[in-house]
Amino acid sequence: MRMRIEKPKLLIVDDEMDICTHAQNYFGRRGFIVSTTGSGLEALSMIKASRPDLVLLDLTLDDLDGKEVLERLRKEDKETKIIVISGQENLTDIDKLYSLGISGYYVKPITLENQAKLVYDALGLRQLEKTVPQANKVSKYKIPKAGIIHQLSNKLSIIRGNCEGFVLDYQDGLYKDKTSDELLKMSIEIMKNVQHGVDGAMEMVDKIKKE
Repeated sequence: MRMRIEKPKLLIVDDEMDICTHAQNYFGRRGFIVSTTGSGLEALSMIKASRPDLVLLDLTLDDLDGKEVLERLRKEDKETKIIVISGQENLTDIDKLYSLGISGYYVKPITLENQAKLVYDALGLRQLEKTVPQANKVSKYKIPKAGIIHQLSNKLSIIRGNCEGFVLDYQDGLYKDKTSDELLKMSIEIMKNVQHGVDGAMEMVDKIKKE
């Protein structure tokens, strides 16, 4: 029998703060207590201090590699549930991560809806169709430099998050008190952010083509 978590605590650890913001807004509006950080060292301190029910852990961080965060954590804490985030596929890494007791693994970009399925499933909050991990799809071509791929994955996640967060919140009735003018202003602001994100993504694609 699974215990019900009234207000689940979620920690999001990602070097791209726009991604953290989209996820924080989405889950926060759905009753989660959400904390975020872009630092692996800070994440370890936050896990120890607040004992989150689930951590979304990016593998690429500025100060401490996500795998090292997980390895250090497991020396003292075997219980905290971890879902690992990656900008690219690496089957060797996946096997190693699962041996450290992670609850899931996904490759960015991912939709908020699919991310939510993984989170709810890991916490046992409700029965949901299990999302097939993208990591099972093995690339058949040589990919460009990992740094560019990671940046592009982040950029695509931000673009998707701008649009999807608004749509899902609207469908869930979270904007029912907003006027038409307020919704229009929100839509315009989202489109501006999307346009900026697409421009950045196109620049990265150009870099990949030149390599």
